[in-house]
Amino acid sequence: MSRRRTAEPKFHETLTLPVIGRPDGMRVVITEHGVMQILVRFFDVHRHRRRSHAWQRKVCRSVGLLYDYTLAVPPPTDARARTSYLSDFVQALTAGTTGHDGSDTTGLFWLPMSWNTIADVIGYVNQFADFCAKELETPSLNPETAANFAERVAAYRQLDIRNTHSLLKHLGNAKANHKIANTSREVVAPRAPKVTEKRPPFFPRESFPILLTQGFRRRSRGSLTEQYNLRDMMIALLERHGGLRASEPFHMFVTDVREDRHHPGHAEVRLYHPELGKFSYRNPLTGEIEHVNRREFLKTHYGRIPRNLKSGKEHAGWKELMLDHGAPDHYAVVRWFPQEMGQVFWELYQSYVRHVLPSGLNHPYLFINESPGPSRGEPYKLDTYHKNLCSAIRRIGLEVGKDFGTTSHGFRHAYGQDLQDAKLDSKIIQICLHHKSPMSQVVYTQPELREVSRKLGKASQRLSSGILHDIYAQLPLASRATHF
Repeated sequence: MSRRRTAEPKFHETLTLPVIGRPDGMRVVITEHGVMQILVRFFDVHRHRRRSHAWQRKVCRSVGLLYDYTLAVPPPTDARARTSYLSDFVQALTAGTTGHDGSDTTGLFWLPMSWNTIADVIGYVNQFADFCAKELETPSLNPETAANFAERVAAYRQLDIRNTHSLLKHLGNAKANHKIANTSREVVAPRAPKVTEKRPPFFPRESFPILLTQGFRRRSRGSLTEQYNLRDMMIALLERHGGLRASEPFHMFVTDVREDRHHPGHAEVRLYHPELGKFSYRNPLTGEIEHVNRREFLKTHYGRIPRNLKSGKEHAGWKELMLDHGAPDHYAVVRWFPQEMGQVFWELYQSYVRHVLPSGLNHPYLFINESPGPSRGEPYKLDTYHKNLCSAIRRIGLEVGKDFGTTSHGFRHAYGQDLQDAKLDSKIIQICLHHKSPMSQVVYTQPELREVSRKLGKASQRLSSGILHDIYAQLPLASRATHF
């Protein structure tokens, strides 16, 4: 039985409508009056047009929660009570609306939300409310007020940390920073407690060779392509020993892999930006080599759009990673660690292209669906890979879970941990992981909590003998005889 969400829509619905110029459509809120037009205008603001569909869903959910609350608990007519009303909304999110006896006078039956989720909801509500106040020339729902001394100190400290790690800190706007630090919202979400940073769980090093040789094995006899799932092996290698995120291999074209001219017998893998990345091909009419970006190539030759712009199961996310080469190429290079894994990948790639990949596909992508049926040869889907990966991991006796590092992202964490354990320079690690900020890989330097306890234990042994002697000498403890 699935667990109920903390807050289900009651007086509204959300759905995606097709919109010209937006390949994945626009998420909208539907009320008894139809589409919430002011939210459509909010999404149509220039700076919001390129925001992801996931961001639209979060905004719609946040605005929808507030809308449901206004119908369940009518707002006060006194404008001065507006702030306390929003504060009550936050309290309803924090504590839920259901009493201990199961009754709920609001009829919403909300369960308590996590503080981090509430902070996100209030953030989206603030953005939308500020837009409405400007567009409709009405007072702000959650106005900014003068910050007190403690709030100003905290804000300046946060700005200082942000500027320290910013590549554009020399362009800092002192006036804007002063305004940020000297204002605060009248209603804020509860502040979640700080938690010690720790290393992310990563895939067990000793288990990865077993995963390749046994987890992805299909049968005990036959050729390499008959015995093994080469496609999933290559994707796992790109993640575990190339440091790619799970969705990134699904943007690769067949031609994005070539033999490394500096290391013959090893694969050079290029990860192109799914829209801006350059693609070169020979025009069959003129015989000339032409260079276009991938968005244009997909549209003119296959009637497709890049997978990061698609919705549905064929969607593959794209995080704006740091590229190694800018315009007009727009690509990053996969850096194998250890480098010998580039040789393994090259051999798998050659067998896959020669014996698995069919010709005459209606797309240029490297990884395809191999299952028999009408969808055979279509671009491989991310959720299908995750299901296959879970089966392969369980096949070698491991439990699948984020806390164990036995998920797709656990491969990337293991790659980052290997780089850190090899004591490579932080700048090298940043380039290998394609992080925009050098602070992104700091998590790999955090000691594990078990390591902290072990080191504290050893340190305690070095100090305890003299301290215990002083304590037992001064206190009439019954256990003194057992220690001396």
